[in-house]
Amino acid sequence: MALAAGMSRHQVSHRSRAGRWVTLGRGVYARSDLYDGLSDRDQHRLALVGTLLARRGDEVASHLSAAVVYDLPLPLTGAGRVTLTSPDLDDCTRASERFVRQVASLPERDRTHRTVSCCGTTWGVPVTSPARTVADNLRHLGLPDAVALGDGALRRGITTHDAVAEVLTRQERWPYADRGKLALPLLDPRRETWLESYSFARLHQLGIPMPEPQVTIRDGHGRFVARVDGWLHDWGVVLECDGREKYFMADLDTPVVRTYPAAVQDAQRLLARRMESEKRREEWLRDLGPEVVRWGTSEVHRSPETIADRIKRAAERASRRPFVGHAEYLPAPPWLMPAVGRAG
Repeated sequence: MALAAGMSRHQVSHRSRAGRWVTLGRGVYARSDLYDGLSDRDQHRLALVGTLLARRGDEVASHLSAAVVYDLPLPLTGAGRVTLTSPDLDDCTRASERFVRQVASLPERDRTHRTVSCCGTTWGVPVTSPARTVADNLRHLGLPDAVALGDGALRRGITTHDAVAEVLTRQERWPYADRGKLALPLLDPRRETWLESYSFARLHQLGIPMPEPQVTIRDGHGRFVARVDGWLHDWGVVLECDGREKYFMADLDTPVVRTYPAAVQDAQRLLARRMESEKRREEWLRDLGPEVVRWGTSEVHRSPETIADRIKRAAERASRRPFVGHAEYLPAPPWLMPAVGRAG
């Protein structure tokens, strides 16, 4: 396109060396000023498209690159380098500065095409199927990130537990197959956020039982008290994951709020009311007997052991008094039914 517009090869190379253009692949570039203004996900989408355009082979987007295509939850560290999978079993895995090329069996049922939009342009890209994408990531990611990604896929309905299980069965002799077998039974689409999924899986690794998600707590008269992120009935502990969205803080981070003093004051008052409402909610929960343990993204990522210890101490305190309320549960997925105890 650049040559057709009258630019010389020297001009193209100069723009790349000077940093005015970002090299996405051999002979594929993006303007740096546009690329730098994109979100991390959109940068990865553009890098994926550039890599596929430059290679023009039978490779497909896979692993976390496929997760980006499907807009699934990612690890806090992001998607990393572009990841492709080639069905050429006579070749071997290769890695470069910009991408990783895996080699693996890739039957037709495990591949599809999706559109990727970025910077006002739409491209069609070959990608692993949703079930294959989840299965690959369950094998390759750590348990908390794997569960968060799998929960997101099931919650959105882009694949099913049975479909992912079928792929993992075919991959039972593949690398990291044991990771996939460990993560699959823990998936639960009832969890509503990345933070819930990541937190409960990480705490599970530290000996905390998987809580029932999104449980409605009522008092002894049947009056609504709260809907909680997680409920450990046998321990008498409510678990609450406090991301920005918990207090609608994202709603307050707008150009209007940041620019006008009056808007800032209104936003501060709104946030104060929401915080006060949350405080009353916690007091009502404690009046019914349970203890409440809360945490945010930073704490569960950096010191989950501290949260696990707090939960155990809360369970000790809660054991001294009965739960006098009533818990209402969402219907559990069939693969969780035998493992979930709901006494009370």
